[in-house]
Formats: sequence, C-alpha cells, structure tokens
Amino acid sequence: MSRDRILVVFLSLTLLFLLTACSQETEPVVNQDEVTTDQDQITETIEVDYTTTIDDYNNYIDNLLKDMGLNNEEFTLQSSEEKRERKVDDYHFTWTYNYRELEIPLFGNKLKLLETIKGEIIDKLEDEFAIVEADWVDEEQQVLNIKLAFKPQSTGEKIITHQLKLVQAKPKAKLAIILDDWGFNRKGTEEMLSINRPLTMAVLPFRPHSQKDAKLIKEAGFEMTLHQPLEPMNPEVNPGEGAIYTTMSSEEIKETLEKNLASLPDVLGVNHHMGSKASADSHVMAEIMNVLRERDLFYVDSSTSHKSVGFETALEYGVPTAANYLFIDNVDKKEAVEKMLLRLAKVALKKKELVIIGHIRMNTALAIQEMIPTIEDMGVKLVYVSELVR
Repeated sequence: MSRDRILVVFLSLTLLFLLTACSQETEPVVNQDEVTTDQDQITETIEVDYTTTIDDYNNYIDNLLKDMGLNNEEFTLQSSEEKRERKVDDYHFTWTYNYRELEIPLFGNKLKLLETIKGEIIDKLEDEFAIVEADWVDEEQQVLNIKLAFKPQSTGEKIITHQLKLVQAKPKAKLAIILDDWGFNRKGTEEMLSINRPLTMAVLPFRPHSQKDAKLIKEAGFEMTLHQPLEPMNPEVNPGEGAIYTTMSSEEIKETLEKNLASLPDVLGVNHHMGSKASADSHVMAEIMNVLRERDLFYVDSSTSHKSVGFETALEYGVPTAANYLFIDNVDKKEAVEKMLLRLAKVALKKKELVIIGHIRMNTALAIQEMIPTIEDMGVKLVYVSELVR
C-alpha cells in the first residue's frame, strides 16, 4: 500500500472517531422517571353497562305496582324503553331509560284514590332508589309524576333511569260506608263481599264467627275495623263480650281494648258498637285514645248519641278521626236503603266528604250494589273510611 493511501485511511478513521466522541458528549442525561411512551399517553375508557341494574329496578317497580293493584294492563296509557349513554371523564355509561304512564280508574274497583296512596308509593320507591323526584298536580285530573335516578361511581353525575306518571280523575265527592256487626255470619255476607268497591267492615270481637268473617274480609280485599262494644244507656241491653264500661278503671279499659285488638290483628282502626253511655264519658274515651295513639290506629265516632265525645277526644289526643253522619238502614228494606243512599250521596256532593254506617244485612248489601252506578254517575267516589280520617 502506498504511503499516500495509508495517510488517507488514517485521516478518515481519525475523523470518524472524533465525530463519534462529539456525539456522545452532547447527548442529554435522561431521567427515567420522566420517560413517557406513546402507550402511556393513551387513556383507556372504562365501559360501565347498567343493564342488569335497570332490570332489577324494573322488577321492583313491577312488584310495587302489583302489590298496590296498579299493574292492570288496561291502566297503561304509554310505555317505552330507550337506550341511553353518557361519557363522563374516563367513564362511558350505558343504560335503558324506562317511561310508564298509567291512568288509574276512579270508579269500578277497590283501588284507593291516588291522593291517598301517593305518599306510600314515594316512600317505597325511596327505599330502593337513591334519587326520587316527585311532582304532584291537583286539578281536574290528579297527576303524580316521579323521576327515578342514581349517581354512578363517584362522578357526581345524575342518571335518570325511570319516569313513572300516574293519572286519575278527581271525584266531585268522597263517600265512605262502614258496615257494622260482622262476626255472626249473617245473611248478606256473601252478597256484601261480592261488591267490587271500597267498603270498610267493622267486626265485633269474640263473636261466633269473628275470626271467619275477618278472614273473608281480608281475602276479599276490604278494609277492616274493630267494632268495639261500649256500654249503652239502657242497662238491660248487653253490648256483648269485650265491652268497655264507665265503671272500669284505666287499666281495665286498656286491657280490654288491647285484648280485643289482639283478636283481630289486621284492623286499621276502631268504631264503636252501641255505647250511648260510654261514648259520652270523657274518661273512657281518653283511655281508648291513649291505646289507639300508641298503636297508630284511627277512630270513627259511630255517633250513637248526640252526647258522644269520641270525635272531639280523638282530635285532642292526635288520633286520626271521622264521625258517622247517619245510619243508612234503620229501616231494613231494600227500597228504603236505596232512597237513603241517594239522599246521602247528594249530601256528600255538598260536603265533599261523608262517612255513613250500615249493617251486615241482605237488604243493605243489595241496595248498595243496586245504587253504585247511580252514585258514581253523580261523581261520588266510594272510598275506605281510612281515606277520610283527619
């Protein structure tokens, strides 16, 4: 190899070495903690599907409506489902929005008024849903509009899952009929139980068929009260077992009433049987109200005497109460009871609310059944007495 060629090769290697060294000296020092790769810069979206949760909510609402007698398909005005989604921060939520609109019939069944059951509906929904927003409209039609929602994860967002709209016409008047003297399996029992309207049945304690009648009443879906015997004005008249007398001590009154209530555990309240003397005694009525207040039961003054202090005492003690306006079957004839019902329906239209009392009799049962279309054509809604106590 010639000397010139050797010199060229040597200079080329030297230049390459110098370039490599300079490159290494100028490269920055890297902090491994600050390295960010392309993979680290990609944020993954967290998919959250609430399909199963919504199905559980649907089942809960279905069961609630069924328990309250509102699940009849004929009540449904509109029903729809809509898939929805929302992106919040790193989350992508998907769910099904459900809408139901039901029209609850005013007449033709044993259903309570919407204004009476709305609180119960809301309370039961609040047991299951985190967010319950209710709006109540009380005009010619009464409307309960409920939105149900929850907050997913920790985002603070509100997801509305259901809207339930319940609609019912508003009655011109409300009329509650109490039927006294159950417990003897009297004629008219079957006919009375076949009436498909709200009626309140008052059962006497410890009569030959008290338990049987109470069972029939419950199975037929009617409301029941204890028909509490009280001392009458005539000492020769026996009010029967379980009666409360003015000569009883406070403890005796309490024990007697509690024993009677225990014999009929499904009662919602009390109205009295006979009792012209005891219902006018403020001591007796005060002790009765003490028991009812503790048990959260209502009291209906049967008004067997114009001297009765039952209604006033109930108000004083904070016990929900109402008073009987008139007995409908003092004359035990079908035509006479029908005339009385028509007369009292007109009174109800003036007063807007009215409580009346009849008895478990064949003529009374037939008269009520016969007069229902006429009463309802007048715009008068038959209701349970529990809907009228204040």
